[in-house]
Amino acid sequence: MMSGNSSGAASAVGGDGRHDDDAALTEFLSSLMDYTPTIPDELVEHYLGRSGFNCPDLRLTRLVAVATQKFISDIASDALQHSKARVAAPIKDNKSKQPKDKRLVLTMEDLSKALREYGVNLKHPEYFADGPFTGTDPPTREE
Repeated sequence: MMSGNSSGAASAVGGDGRHDDDAALTEFLSSLMDYTPTIPDELVEHYLGRSGFNCPDLRLTRLVAVATQKFISDIASDALQHSKARVAAPIKDNKSKQPKDKRLVLTMEDLSKALREYGVNLKHPEYFADGPFTGTDPPTREE
């Protein structure tokens, strides 16, 4: 008789926990209707449609937008850390080559390293303008 009560109590606790999770999920999904993500709904719907996923629920579209925004933010943050590490690393060849200006410049190398950590392999052609000596001189203004 006692085991029946304990199993009933256990199922009630499990049910309450699940009810709390469902309530939290419902509240979160309803809060997405009031949130305007950085990535427009139309863009998310376009790429979801191209991948074969069509869902009329705007909350799900916004959930994907928020997840995408977080993913891009994490990549940008990691690329910034790579850039800081690159600038902080001393140049062993010549001390005079170290730049006096400590501005951070995001390079394709930094972005490639950050993307590689997330399983995205980025390759760019050899002629890609990623160095100080590529391209042409900026036009001068003659007055």
